[in-house]
Amino acid sequence: MKLVFQKATIEDLSSILELYKKVIETTFTTWDENYPSKELIISDIKNSELYLLKNSKGECVAVSFLGINDDSKENWVIQLKSPLGVARICVSPDYQGKGIGSYFMNRLIDEAKNRGADGMQFHVCTKNISAMKMYEKVGFKNYGLGKSNYGFDYYKYELAF
Repeated sequence: MKLVFQKATIEDLSSILELYKKVIETTFTTWDENYPSKELIISDIKNSELYLLKNSKGECVAVSFLGINDDSKENWVIQLKSPLGVARICVSPDYQGKGIGSYFMNRLIDEAKNRGADGMQFHVCTKNISAMKMYEKVGFKNYGLGKSNYGFDYYKYELAF
């Protein structure tokens, strides 16, 4: 299967919104009709912080923010000087269970390195078992409960490069 990794553009907006909607309707997520918002996605695109995987037909099969997360109050275990994180990462339910998430995450890790990051740090909802398995498969370590501002428990996932 040929997949193309690229930065999202404003022309991708409707397919990104459709993908998030499909994921919210059919899989486990803490997201709802208000998050991620259209405005947030547009901001991510304008800031060149939203990445996609597209199939050979040009359809969006995965999407993720890659940038500086607002987790400054977190007590991270690995001390990094310039970490990046992922957020709002998802894979189309039609493509789950096929290694697409791991492939996408490895491409995001490569992009983080290319952007000068020395590692990655982010939160994962404690109930999102499939995401945790995928992150651990590509080398991230779970460092226990993190601080949550959203009413859900989160684990701290970290990887130094």
